[in-house]
Amino acid sequence: MSDWVRLGEAFKAARATHAPKLTQDDVQRALDVSRATVQNIERGKVFGRPTPSHRAYARLVGWTDDSIDTVLAGGEPTIATASTAVPEQSAPVPDGLPLLIAEELTAGQLLATMVIKLPGGGQAVVVARGKENGTPEEIQAALDAWKRAQPKLEEIVVRADEPPESAA
Repeated sequence: MSDWVRLGEAFKAARATHAPKLTQDDVQRALDVSRATVQNIERGKVFGRPTPSHRAYARLVGWTDDSIDTVLAGGEPTIATASTAVPEQSAPVPDGLPLLIAEELTAGQLLATMVIKLPGGGQAVVVARGKENGTPEEIQAALDAWKRAQPKLEEIVVRADEPPESAA
């Protein structure tokens, strides 16, 4: 049986002993989640399986990728070293992005990217990725889904650029 309370206590201890010491607010900002999410993780709320927030928290406190499962099974987390650290992605994620977003930007096979010009001069960046470790069929299905979604995204932006219809 998984020990979520033990995992929460391990996260809390790792946060407190991190150099520099991290507060729950620091974790919240780094993971781009609510404070309640950080509190639920540290209290050991049962999630069923580790979430991307758990994985991002583990990386934040310097644990190896398998540490969450190890702690849930009764073991101790492993601190990542140069030999156990996750290899860098080929496309680095810009500094300043929340860890959860950075994780999502690098997970799975890159299918396509798109920059959408927004009314008023802004822009939105869309990154389409396939399932991590997906089969060729799963990747193709994700690519087909992207091809169907892309024109709809472009259409939304075109409609947003049009002046509103006047009430008659």
